[in-house]
Amino acid sequence: MADKTEKTGAKKGEKSKKTTELDTTKQQRITQLGLKTTPISTRSMTVLDKTPGNCAKKSSRESPPYGAPEMVDTDELTAIQESLNEIKGTMVKKSDIEEIVSAILCKLREEIKTEIKEEIKEEIKAEIKEEIANELEQKLDENSKQFNTMTKEMSDGFSLDFNNLQEKFHKQASEFREMSQKLKKCLFTAEAALKLSNSNQQYSQKNNIKFTNWKENKTEKLREDLIQILKSTVGIELDPHDVLEIHRIPGGGAQNGPRPVIAKFRNSETKIRVIRKRQDAQLKKHFFMHDHLTTMNGHLIRDLNNDDRIDQAWYFNGKVFALDTKGKRHKFDVLDQIGDKLRT
Repeated sequence: MADKTEKTGAKKGEKSKKTTELDTTKQQRITQLGLKTTPISTRSMTVLDKTPGNCAKKSSRESPPYGAPEMVDTDELTAIQESLNEIKGTMVKKSDIEEIVSAILCKLREEIKTEIKEEIKEEIKAEIKEEIANELEQKLDENSKQFNTMTKEMSDGFSLDFNNLQEKFHKQASEFREMSQKLKKCLFTAEAALKLSNSNQQYSQKNNIKFTNWKENKTEKLREDLIQILKSTVGIELDPHDVLEIHRIPGGGAQNGPRPVIAKFRNSETKIRVIRKRQDAQLKKHFFMHDHLTTMNGHLIRDLNNDDRIDQAWYFNGKVFALDTKGKRHKFDVLDQIGDKLRT
C-alpha cells in the first residue's frame, strides 16, 4: 500500500509540474500577445502553483482517491475560457494583417522603385558622362591629330615658302647690290660727265661777253656798233676781226625789254681788255657787260648770292668763287653743297 501511495503521489507531482509548466507557457503567450490584464483566478492559480509546498499540499489535499475519476474545477475552466476570450479579442484579424502587409508591401515597392530609379539614373548619368567623356576625348584626339597634321603641313609650307623667299631675297639683295654699285658708278659717271660738260661749255664761252640792256634797232649792225661805242666811250679800238661772232639771243620780245647780245672775241686778252671797262658810267648808258656763263654756273652764283652765309660770289676764268661772311674764300663746282663746302 505504501508503495502504491508513493507511486500515486509521484504521478500527482508530475501532473502538477506539467500543469505549472502549461500555466507558465500560457502566461508567456499572453505577455507576447500584449495582454495587460490576466484573470485573477489565473494569476492566483499561477502564483499558488509556483510554490512547491502549496503544490504539494494541494495535490495531497485535492487528489482523488486511487482509481477514482479526476474531477475538473469549473472555476479554473471558466477562468481559462475568459482568458481565451480575451486572447481571442486581442488577436489581430486576417484582413487587418493583409491590409498591413499590403500597405507595407506598397511602401516597400515604392521605396524599391525609387531606389531603383535613382540607381538607374545614377548609372545612366555615369554611362552618359563616360560616353561623353570618351567621345570628347576621341574628338579631341582627332582634332589634335588634324591640328598637328595641319600645323605640320603649314609649317612645311611656310618653311618651303620661307626658304624660297629667302633665296629670292638673297638673289634680289645681290641684284640690288649690283644695281646699287652700277647706280653709284652711273651717278659718278653722270656727275663727272655733267661737270665736264659744264666745264667744256664754260671753256667754249670763256672769250664771250654778254651784253644786256642794249637797245634794239631794226637796221642795227652789232659788230660796227660795238666797235664804235667802245672807241667813243672808253677809247678801246678793235679790229673787226677781233669780234668773231656777235648776235642777239633768240626769243623774248619788246614787252620783256631788249634781247641780250652775245659777242665772241678772238682771244682772252681782247675779251679781258673790253670787260674791264664794264663799270664805266658812259659805257653803262649803252649796255651792261657780263661774263657769258653757262646755265648751271649762273644758277650756282645766284644761289650763293642768296645764301646768308655768303658775302659775295663771282666768276673768273671758267671757275666760280665765293667769299663767306668770315672772309674766307671758297671755290665751288656746280654739284657742290654750299653747307658742306663751307664746313671744309
